[in-house]
Amino acid sequence: ENACNRARVLKSGLSDYLTGWHTRRYLNSRLREELARAKRRGGSLSCLMIDLDHFKRVNDSYGHLVGDDVLRDVGQLLLATIRGSDIVARYGGEEFLVLLPETEEVGAVSFAERIRAAIDEYAFARGSELPPLKLTASIGVAVFPAARIENVEDLFSRADGALYRAKADGRNRVRQ
Repeated sequence: ENACNRARVLKSGLSDYLTGWHTRRYLNSRLREELARAKRRGGSLSCLMIDLDHFKRVNDSYGHLVGDDVLRDVGQLLLATIRGSDIVARYGGEEFLVLLPETEEVGAVSFAERIRAAIDEYAFARGSELPPLKLTASIGVAVFPAARIENVEDLFSRADGALYRAKADGRNRVRQ
């Protein structure tokens, strides 16, 4: 019973209660492992940072329960899109991070575009009597190996910078 309780506590610290995806804590550890593996094998690792555009308006206009439903739906859209080897984590409020092992730039950008389009086309329900919500997402892509990406911080910083470019360029875009 003690072992089961310990396992449950550990899992709860590594899983987001709302979406069921991994947390930032888990991601930090896993990102180091995946980058080390890519370096060791001479492979690639892509990192996608996804941010829901204007998500604060959802919470402010419709309430946090609707916002929670939207985040769950995005989690399900990601589940329907990723491969078994991919790693997804809820990075923060409305931000998700996806790691794509053994995925080079062309594949990562294509994958990011599929996610962006899936969110753009999805009708987020707000109850049976209300019209669905439409949302968009901005996505930043970084790929190892690349110039000046030596470690986890570099990879993350590059994805974060690309995300900010996507937002600055008008949102609902993928940038690298």
